[in-house]
Amino acid sequence: MTIVAAFATVHAPFIAGMPELAPPEKREAVARGFERLTQQLDRVRAEVIITVSSEHITNFVGDETPGWCVSVGDTNPTQPEFGLPDRSVPGHPDLARALVDAAARTGFPLEARNQLRLDHGTNLPLSFVRPGYDIPVVPILVNTVWAPFPSPSSADDLGTLLARFAAERDERVVVMGTGGISHWVGNRNHGSMNGDFDRHFVGLVMDGDREALRSLSDADIEPGGDGAHEIRTWITSAGAAAESGLAPELVLAEPHVPGWNVGVYQIAWTSPEGQEAPEVEEEDRARAS
Repeated sequence: MTIVAAFATVHAPFIAGMPELAPPEKREAVARGFERLTQQLDRVRAEVIITVSSEHITNFVGDETPGWCVSVGDTNPTQPEFGLPDRSVPGHPDLARALVDAAARTGFPLEARNQLRLDHGTNLPLSFVRPGYDIPVVPILVNTVWAPFPSPSSADDLGTLLARFAAERDERVVVMGTGGISHWVGNRNHGSMNGDFDRHFVGLVMDGDREALRSLSDADIEPGGDGAHEIRTWITSAGAAAESGLAPELVLAEPHVPGWNVGVYQIAWTSPEGQEAPEVEEEDRARAS
């Protein structure tokens, strides 16, 4: 099996924590965007979701923060915050441990943890696209707070690793990268955003310009704010999708949501029209017999 879909979405906490700050029409547009992702998740009959989000000083502090880490646990608890569901999210230890082994063979620095606490970076999108939390989740976190950060090229490398790893597995895998895009956190620019940065970055992703994404430097990212370093999660989704032959669709583009002070973008990568149906029908016939 291969990766059957990939998503990228922002995870701005006000979406769940203070929805009333945004105009009703913007809230409705964002809700429709998440509903589109939910429909895609159902359509591809996902059996496991690999999430890629940023570490928000929820599990690690300072120099102890790994560049990339993954939970190999049976379950992972959520962080009670912003009115999000307080749940124990099912993991997939077999797949997660096999992924760590695959990373080691290729030299990719993916560290294993027995459990990770899932804050809004992972839990907010999950609560929208899978409110029943009934699909196993393998959470990956990237350090975007404590410099030096993993390079954007390593984020693309992870996408390649995930695609090639999934191709050797039996599960129907969906990759979901969450974070960004432009925003500042906990400083004098908190609440600001850079719409030009957002549009440029989303354009690179939609164009599938992996070389441009890989070559981004921290200096290139800084105009989008310290929170913009989370775009590494989008680059991973884009890389995994490209390696899996999936085509991008711009599901949602709200360049500025007043009150939330963010641009809300979402991308879904799925199989080109008609390519998936034969395989699905063949599997259904096999089950029926």
